[in-house]
Amino acid sequence: MSRPPPLPHPTTTLHLYRHLLRESSYLPVLIRPFFDERITTRFRAHRASDPSSCPQTATRLKRAHHDLRYLRAANAGDLPRMRRILLLAFGRTGAKRRQLLAELLEPDTPSSDEELQKYINKARAIVKEGRKPDWLDNWDTEKLKAFVRSQTGGDAPPIVNRPKPEITNHQLAPERYVPKENIWGGPLNEKVRRTKLKKTYKQVAEKVLPPVPREEWELLRDLVNKKEEWEVPKRRTVGRMVWAKEDKSQEEAVLDWNWQRYATQPIWLVDRQKSRRNMLLSGQVDEDLPMGEQQPINCHRYTPRLWRRTLEQVWRMTAVMERRKDGKGWEIEWGQKKYEPPVAPSADLEFFEGAPVRAEPKKKKGKQ
Repeated sequence: MSRPPPLPHPTTTLHLYRHLLRESSYLPVLIRPFFDERITTRFRAHRASDPSSCPQTATRLKRAHHDLRYLRAANAGDLPRMRRILLLAFGRTGAKRRQLLAELLEPDTPSSDEELQKYINKARAIVKEGRKPDWLDNWDTEKLKAFVRSQTGGDAPPIVNRPKPEITNHQLAPERYVPKENIWGGPLNEKVRRTKLKKTYKQVAEKVLPPVPREEWELLRDLVNKKEEWEVPKRRTVGRMVWAKEDKSQEEAVLDWNWQRYATQPIWLVDRQKSRRNMLLSGQVDEDLPMGEQQPINCHRYTPRLWRRTLEQVWRMTAVMERRKDGKGWEIEWGQKKYEPPVAPSADLEFFEGAPVRAEPKKKKGKQ
């Protein structure tokens, strides 16, 4: 994909806000609403703050400039950055993941007398232990452990470039691995045991890839299996002023050259934005190279096949979780594409005429 044309550097907050919305419009149609809502919400939340009285304004503007360069590089063909954007949009990382994780940990409303009795017994156990309810009591630990077993077991497909570390064996059942005795062989203090248990559950929650809604999961499945089209908007041309000159004279080009930076700073620092690694981020090109214009590093041309392969990696990280009809347990399904051998077309069947048919292997008889 060709690099976007250079645009003027945003100077005001409103100018930067419009640049972010414009760059978000070039994202794929499926993930664009997520970023539009995120940009609009953050701008409206801080638009009333006075820059002179709020010391965090400079930090927010610096972060917004970084996000703008990040979006421009991803749209220009930076596949690693585009992959991180997809992980954010589908809740594998970032704020959306924390929201999905909160929905996973939230206890379900009791729908039968048996489930209500479990809540009553849990409250009685807390009173019996002589402690106050904490945040772990508000988690549905059974639901969390069921989903963790599916993520670490054979139900989940192998994940490439996992955004979160793998869950270890001792984290599958935290209650079992909490020590019952202290280093002196005496009984472990109840408060210390509870602290260790909460710490282990917190480590497990940080590594979980929470389930997504079924509609989003099925949409990813259809995109990977070519049942839905993945639309990517084309970049619009930059408008030019009517009175703008087509070509600058050599004298005007020399005057526009910022020679003060070359006189006061090292050359490698000044030309760092023109390097192949930073071309997509800065939009600058070193036109004085003897070999001509060079291609940036990690610059890809987005094709339908590349989109499907990238979305398949994201789909492998997503799962859908629903309670069974009988109310006992959950049904968890992970995204996994089934590869089938291609069928030879009719024009190529003549090459297979007379070929021996592969017989199925005979089953071994058991010992009598």
